[in-house]
Amino acid sequence: MKTHRISTTISQKHWELLKKQAEKYETQQRALELALESLENSSRQIPELTLEEKYWMRLRRARSLVIIEKTTFKTLTETANIELLSELFIRNKIMEYTIELYFQKSFEECSLKEVVNGLVVNLKITKLVDTIDYTDCSSHYKLIITHDLGFTFAKMLSTWIDNMFKTYGVRVESIVSVKTIFIKILKTN
Repeated sequence: MKTHRISTTISQKHWELLKKQAEKYETQQRALELALESLENSSRQIPELTLEEKYWMRLRRARSLVIIEKTTFKTLTETANIELLSELFIRNKIMEYTIELYFQKSFEECSLKEVVNGLVVNLKITKLVDTIDYTDCSSHYKLIITHDLGFTFAKMLSTWIDNMFKTYGVRVESIVSVKTIFIKILKTN
């Protein structure tokens, strides 16, 4: 085996660690070789973050979220001025902002598929809904959203989503019930 000589300086802290590991592994050379191999192996084991995980990390940095217990949120939506709340959501373009944050580009630059995916990921991550599924039906996307936050929340969420797609420039058709929202997003107007 071919060997190579190295010469370097290290901090006192790392010198103590090297001495400790050299005692354990008999030589400084062996301790350093094992440390390098460990670094190589661990770098292969660290998986790439999913888009959802990257989005969550962006949301954490945004410092614009407040965590609230779900039944408290339900009570707030049932007793709040829904018109005012919806107006604020629509005026501040909250849905559009979260999609821009997710894809790191302007809402207008996103494809319709990206807008749908961004909405789905956002609702999954924020846990506002229990389930959200969509299918591509060639002429339209079909979203099915289930939740347990009541009819008021369903109407409010449907309004927010409908307005977001209106802003994007596509037509939607929504059917809202107490626990389910069905949304048809037309690909052409």
